[in-house]
Amino acid sequence: MNSSKKLAKNDGIGQGTQDTKKSVPSIISSKNKVLALIGIITVVVLCAGVCYMQLRPRAIVKVIGSDANNVAVTNTVYMKEAVYDILQTETQYNMYSSIYQQMYGTTYWDMENVDEAGRTGAGAAKKQVMDGIKQREIMCMEAEKLGYKLTDEEKKAAAEEVKKAMENMTDAQKKLPGLDQETLTTVFEKNALAEKFRQVLLAQSGIDREAVKASVNKDDYKQYTLQYYMVSNKNGTDENAADVTEETKQKNLENMTALKEKAKTTDDFSTLLEEKDTTGIVAMQTLKLVKNEMEESTFLTKKLRNKLIKMENGEISDVIEGEDGYYLVRMENNDDSEAYDAQCETVVQEEESKKFSEQYATFAPAYTTEVQSYWKGRVTLGSYTAVE
Repeated sequence: MNSSKKLAKNDGIGQGTQDTKKSVPSIISSKNKVLALIGIITVVVLCAGVCYMQLRPRAIVKVIGSDANNVAVTNTVYMKEAVYDILQTETQYNMYSSIYQQMYGTTYWDMENVDEAGRTGAGAAKKQVMDGIKQREIMCMEAEKLGYKLTDEEKKAAAEEVKKAMENMTDAQKKLPGLDQETLTTVFEKNALAEKFRQVLLAQSGIDREAVKASVNKDDYKQYTLQYYMVSNKNGTDENAADVTEETKQKNLENMTALKEKAKTTDDFSTLLEEKDTTGIVAMQTLKLVKNEMEESTFLTKKLRNKLIKMENGEISDVIEGEDGYYLVRMENNDDSEAYDAQCETVVQEEESKKFSEQYATFAPAYTTEVQSYWKGRVTLGSYTAVE
């Protein structure tokens, strides 16, 4: 009864206080849940932000021009489109890495003062890649502006080139952003459009390829293609190596004479040696003597070279004694057009390059290029595509 009176007197406040005390743990629990949820959301946002920063497309250059209606157009090239160009450049210079190491004691990438601007090999190669990307983009923009585009057949040809390129890549390289089929297709189609437009420009330049070829003196580039076997009369390959003994030298002469006799009954001069030859005779090699380079040749002596080039096709020489060993030589082709054809191709390419530069200079200044900070500060060539 007294309790009831107290509660009535306090308008039920006592009962309300009891309920509040009972709900405190629930409130704390709810707050913890909210805080945990906020924490999870924060972590997710941060992770998403990091992923975005890592994976977002990286612009490397912007090219600003105008379309056919003289409306400003900006094309942005992203890092992915540069990776195949980087792969080709790194492959090119890495092929000669051992030569650079022997000659300069360093890799091409670490060489200093490679160009007039004092760049390292890596810096010069990076500029080479960017210059190519800029020109390709300008060529494509100008081509599209003038209404040129790839046909379905040309796109199909580009797709075939993509397929071939990917076949030559390692599995790890194929996983690099930019060496995937989709990106490569974009790059190869741009290359194809740029080349198509280049041919248009060359046609407009009025270049006469046959006239350019006619400027090459065919007689100067007459080529004599020889095949030969050789056995060394030196102990080792060093230029100061001592001569073998007279007994060994005589044995070498006998072996080469036997080889000449075998050549008389064999149609294929390249197969005279047995698979497990023990005579010391070096496997057949091919020598190409070009008339205007004869003076610089180090093959035998000038007198012997002049004698050899007078042989008929298929004719085999006697065993010849050179300063370093015995030789057996066969004339494969005394009028080979290979050197002449190569020189014709060289002068045509030089003339095409000159004419193209003249044509390109008529519209390229209308385009502005802006190299982006990511390319300037974050991209280093030398091992970018060297993945395991």
